[in-house]
Amino acid sequence: MSSPASHTCCRPDCLCDRVLIVDDEPGILFAYRKLLEQKGLVVDSCDCLCEALDYLEKHHYLAVVADMRLQGTDTMDGLDLVREVRRRQPAAGIIVASGTSDQKTRQSASELGVDHYLEKPIHPSRILDLLIQLRNTVHGEELLPAPETG
Repeated sequence: MSSPASHTCCRPDCLCDRVLIVDDEPGILFAYRKLLEQKGLVVDSCDCLCEALDYLEKHHYLAVVADMRLQGTDTMDGLDLVREVRRRQPAAGIIVASGTSDQKTRQSASELGVDHYLEKPIHPSRILDLLIQLRNTVHGEELLPAPETG
């Protein structure tokens, strides 16, 4: 049996541990990827809405973690992404990160079905904890630590 990190299944009914991270800050993408892969999750990452939509067509996700504002703009790309995740993969968990605490945006995200709306800065371990909770809900089991190497 292959380890979760090498799992490449993209069947719509698969409950694999694949997560999509969407953020325009390379440091955040790197930190999330490193931490989540160490815990056995498969991680796809990108920095724009268009690429995120391509990933949603190719893979089934346990969860999507997205920045509310992408590419340094004032647009709400995060809400557009949430709409598409709910339309294409309604069972996927959604965690949104925002640099502002705008009540209107928070309300819109809630109405679209965001599971967690977090204000930046967010420590990557907080995201991991939420993903573990989500995974346990879906699978009914604990996330196993990555095998020791070396």
